Amino acid sequence: MSIALLTLVAFIAYFASSFMIVRRLQTHIDSEDDIDATLRSFLPAIFAFAVHLFICVATFRAVSGVDFSVSGMLVLVSAIVTGIFLLCCLFMPVMRLGILVFPLGAASLGFAHIWNSEPITSINHSTAMNAHILVSIVAYSLLTIAAIQALLFVYQERQIKKRTNPALLMALPPLQTMEKLLFRLIAAGFLLLTVTLLSGLIFSQQIYGQPFTFEHHTVLALMGWAVFALLLYRRFSSGLRGTQAAVWTVCGYLLILLGYFGTKIVSESLNMQ
Repeated sequence: MSIALLTLVAFIAYFASSFMIVRRLQTHIDSEDDIDATLRSFLPAIFAFAVHLFICVATFRAVSGVDFSVSGMLVLVSAIVTGIFLLCCLFMPVMRLGILVFPLGAASLGFAHIWNSEPITSINHSTAMNAHILVSIVAYSLLTIAAIQALLFVYQERQIKKRTNPALLMALPPLQTMEKLLFRLIAAGFLLLTVTLLSGLIFSQQIYGQPFTFEHHTVLALMGWAVFALLLYRRFSSGLRGTQAAVWTVCGYLLILLGYFGTKIVSESLNMQ
């Protein structure tokens, strides 16, 4: 089966699962049957995730390592985001975030297939390099889920103020719970992002084979780190919360997103010309 067909299968399954979750939220009934139906709505996404992982493994084998191109990293990072989200569902009341996480996975696969950039591999396969990549991807994944949580928090808060869509509001956790989950995700992602930046700064020669330099993606990543650092500081010093905290979260995430994928898309676009 070709990668294109597998991508299409995963794309459809991700959106099918998201659609089923939305349907359950619209017809929320507080019962065991509703819980079972919510779990069933995740089955297409779990299948899509398995196909997604297969695509990652096939790509890894094809280039004998990690593909650092836009297409390769989109496929890998979106798979890890989905995997971490599915694990979080076992311990946190975040299953409803699937209405945004799963379409994100589908969109990432679709864009990666359409973009179809040439594979970019690294000759450095050291333990330090592999650890740096793993920590950075997990940090990005946690902050991605945090940004999605922030968007849903803002939507939920506005719906409460407008007193609309009661079925959806009954299905979502209370705002206080949503806020606690948001800051847990931010704290974990920020910690790993700090480790990523420090390791890149201190061990640049061992990881990249060259001394540390300030480039566009580095500056944007540091700006994103500063936003999250200030957000956490204001949270613990003055109790920053609500929509303001959500906006800070999304802004910090967008800076990190631009720092990697934005600069790589521009770079690859220029190379194509």
